[in-house]
Amino acid sequence: MNREPLFGLTAGYISKQSANLTRVFLQKKYSIIPDTPVSLGSTTSPLYPGLGLLKNHGAGAETVGKGLIVGSIRMGYGHHRMALSVYSHSLSKKIPTYLHDLLAIESNESKAIHDIDQGYSFFSRLSAEMGGPVEWIWGQLMSQGNLTSLELSCQLADLYKNLMVSLPKDNPVITTYPLNGQISVAANFKNTIHLICDNYPQYYLLVPGAINLVQSPSSYTKFIQMGVPKENLAVAGHWVSEDIAKNSIADSQNRIRRIDENKKRRFLIPIGGAGAQRGFVQELITMAKKAILDRDYHFWINTGDHTKVLNGFEEFLTLQKIPFQTILTWEQLLEFISNHPLKEDERDKTPAVVLFNFSSHTEAFSATDKLIRISDVLVTKPSELAFFPIPKLFIRRVGDHEAASVLRSLELGEGTVECREAKHAHELVEIFAYSNDMLHRMNEKIVKNANDGVYNGSKVAVEMAEQYI
Repeated sequence: MNREPLFGLTAGYISKQSANLTRVFLQKKYSIIPDTPVSLGSTTSPLYPGLGLLKNHGAGAETVGKGLIVGSIRMGYGHHRMALSVYSHSLSKKIPTYLHDLLAIESNESKAIHDIDQGYSFFSRLSAEMGGPVEWIWGQLMSQGNLTSLELSCQLADLYKNLMVSLPKDNPVITTYPLNGQISVAANFKNTIHLICDNYPQYYLLVPGAINLVQSPSSYTKFIQMGVPKENLAVAGHWVSEDIAKNSIADSQNRIRRIDENKKRRFLIPIGGAGAQRGFVQELITMAKKAILDRDYHFWINTGDHTKVLNGFEEFLTLQKIPFQTILTWEQLLEFISNHPLKEDERDKTPAVVLFNFSSHTEAFSATDKLIRISDVLVTKPSELAFFPIPKLFIRRVGDHEAASVLRSLELGEGTVECREAKHAHELVEIFAYSNDMLHRMNEKIVKNANDGVYNGSKVAVEMAEQYI
């Protein structure tokens, strides 16, 4: 494996000096003391038995033993969803697994990372709600991950390595966010495997000194053209959680059965972790109001852990005089799923609109994975959900880099074009709801893709790491 800084590529003298100045500034601003390890321990996940959550070592925390470390960050839902896709596979193999979330640790390093994340979330919401010039500027920023940004990120990773150096270096690490992987390499872990998000190759997504796995052949080819050594790069497949991946063929066949029996379509609409898309979805509901009142199809809207977004939808639906149900706990979610199996239609009087909201971040993004298996169509921006084995209706992206994820889904035949306007999305909802051909064809493509191993990327990553445990 090539372990040279930046794979032997160079960002240039000015870029290196600028990155160094930024590092010095952050070190002083947040009082980060080099070579001062943050002591970490493990507590048990309340939602996923067998998963250890890495936090500051204190009362009730256990020493971290031999096993797999999964690195992620609470930045929206996407990177934690990728982490779930990894540890769902490792836990199914009974591999001791620890989740290392950069923002779950109390330290000056984490505070510095958190402040940058807050800015990212703010501008993501602003871009989605305002559109126009604001969206264009944010889109440009999100697609300019050049060598300079990689140089800066790697220098900051060296500054933040206190967040990992106390952990056993023999444990393999699978990371779902580049900074996690870069910190792992800076902290001298022996085996780091990095899962690259999206489908738009950018330098800052890479982890020099690690095995970088991508989701598509086109992404692999582009990274090779950018100078990434072949020994540091491989195509694994899509990052999909174990339960969804192993049932992708059976679930698609059940969806086909529902199509043939003209069952009322279930549209699952998750609101992203940054809290964007609310205005777009409300506009879509307004256009679909008559069909919703007639119960021609169903909108299931996961508002995640955003209480303000939930309240906004409840007020909007009440004003529109559209009946709705609200699910607020994990237990209620599991009961709802048991009452709405994919192979049957609803037998109760559940309103056409159901809202979901949860008190914890983990429940918020995990709920979408649970609901996917009983839904007919996923209505989503082109996030990491773009790679899941379910027919997809894409709504407006947040950042131009997400456009490439739509292209990947179109290439595989299991998603629509991106709907920039709610009117366009409504037109496709109507097509999905009242005709069978397109939905039937998408499910057939998913069956083919599943047989080809397209959705086994996270499984492949865990199998690679397993040899080092």
